[in-house]
Amino acid sequence: MTKKVAISDYEKERQENIRLNQEMLLALDLAPGGGKRARRKPHSREKSATSDNDGDGGEWAEAEEGRGGGRGRKRRATIGPAVFQGPARRSKRLRGESAEPTTQVEEMVVEAGDVSGVLATADAYFAKETLDKAIRVAGHYSGWVERGVMERLGIQGNATDAWESEGGGKFSFKDPLGTGKPMTKRTVPGGSQSMARYVASKLLKKNPNAYFYRHTEPGVEQWTGDWTADERDIFLRIAREFGCGDKWGLFSTYLPHRVGYQCSNYYRQYVIPAGWIIDDSYMLDNTGHAVYVGKHKNKNRNTVIADEKI
Repeated sequence: MTKKVAISDYEKERQENIRLNQEMLLALDLAPGGGKRARRKPHSREKSATSDNDGDGGEWAEAEEGRGGGRGRKRRATIGPAVFQGPARRSKRLRGESAEPTTQVEEMVVEAGDVSGVLATADAYFAKETLDKAIRVAGHYSGWVERGVMERLGIQGNATDAWESEGGGKFSFKDPLGTGKPMTKRTVPGGSQSMARYVASKLLKKNPNAYFYRHTEPGVEQWTGDWTADERDIFLRIAREFGCGDKWGLFSTYLPHRVGYQCSNYYRQYVIPAGWIIDDSYMLDNTGHAVYVGKHKNKNRNTVIADEKI
């Protein structure tokens, strides 16, 4: 029998806002989603895309991606040219070329004069030339740990074997390491890192996704700062092959000097707004920011990890 979970006031307000947005889209004849807006210009330094703070919520691993450790300042990447993170669509008139046809939302902007609060689908937001080149994903990563990393570290070949070979059992947020004693901030040795980061550091072989969400391969330096052109190309290649949108710890094993939360933030703050990848779990607001509109995972702390053993 399914247990009913009470909906919080915050959730009720969020659902009401979604409903109002959808009604606005319908009224503008743009359902299921809006259109082209003025786009923000991403920062030249991707501080937010490399900070240990992923706004999708949660604690231990990607399934509940949230705030993490990594408080020590790490060396900035210096290898390879930085990728220009500018808008994917720029005025052709300034280059003396013929202008692109106006989009549905551009026409709406002229007529209405104000589209604040309306979210646009990527298909309505971007120009056709951008959409034709974009990679389309379903918001899910279907791969595992990168083979070289898996072999070097002795990690099992799939999530179930990794979990069971390291003791198995049922995950508990109160006792995430299965020691038989509740864990608190005071039990973290030294107290210099977050509890989530400490727990993740102990799950390398049992739960690689949790480990790599906050840590690089042992002995490999974590980079901060600009993503290089090579890193961007690897990111897109892996997304094309395996998809992306969750399990960012596993995804990051293909990018040696980045961790899962960096990949997640880079995706949301740069990849989606640039139109390199189209993910229906995201829409764009009137400033060009990606807004998550997909399904949120169950936040019941006793069951959230039971199925996938991320």
